[in-house]
Amino acid sequence: MSVELFAVGRPGDGLTGIAATDDGAVWFGFGDAGRVGRRAADGTVDLVDLGEGAQPVGVSPATEDTVWVVDSAGDRLVHLGPGPRVVGETAVPSANALPLDVVTLPDGTTWFTEQFGAALGRIDILGRVEEFPVGAEGGPSGITASGDSIWFSLQGHRPALGHVRGGDAAIELVELPLGSGPLGVTVADDGSVWTALHAVDALARVDRDRSVAVVPLDEGAGPYAVVADDRGGVWASLWGADALVRVAASGATERVQLAAGSGPRGLAVAADGAVWAALASGELARVAR
Repeated sequence: MSVELFAVGRPGDGLTGIAATDDGAVWFGFGDAGRVGRRAADGTVDLVDLGEGAQPVGVSPATEDTVWVVDSAGDRLVHLGPGPRVVGETAVPSANALPLDVVTLPDGTTWFTEQFGAALGRIDILGRVEEFPVGAEGGPSGITASGDSIWFSLQGHRPALGHVRGGDAAIELVELPLGSGPLGVTVADDGSVWTALHAVDALARVDRDRSVAVVPLDEGAGPYAVVADDRGGVWASLWGADALVRVAASGATERVQLAAGSGPRGLAVAADGAVWAALASGELARVAR
């Protein structure tokens, strides 16, 4: 596998979330600098400032050329389009909810997590916002979708993966190992759900029958994000080990070592199959075969 690095900021900017849109652009948030960047298909990089005190964390495709960005400190979601420019924004109804991650479903609705609010939020196609308490002790963190099904990671004393099938369905919880600190979550091609168990240096796989298998990683790996690729496997960013790892459907693993201090966090898979990672070092990494 080949690795290309693209400098887009400084180490103190704290790159966090990242998303690839169908127009070939890659979007990324500077969590500690209040900016969002867009790298166009031709390599041009442009930035937009979200204002003083903004903290963009989660980034996710909204349409073929726009994204939603979660401003955690500002309790809002910002809709950005090419330029980049602000298309609009939506306030989180509950103050100090600490929104973290966001996903848009095929029906056009957008869901987000509220870690301090212990709830999920939903923006409908008319821009109206509803909140749904998760009904458990803990705070939602990462979120993903498969069709109309939503999965989210739940941190707290009883960590779990939460599942919602359809807009107003009851929330189902799948318990994870105690103290595991789940963060990023994704759905693989075979329907299994994966999450990064940040606190115990492992990944967890939840099969359709809700059985849980733990995939241990090296001590200190600190997995952060996880994303499904187009070949049946999943990738995870190892924040603590400055590396990326791919786990195939067979269980075989491949590791991509990055430079010391890289600090990979957000991950995205582009239409061409390349994996993009947002690095705390102020770079983007592109991994391709």
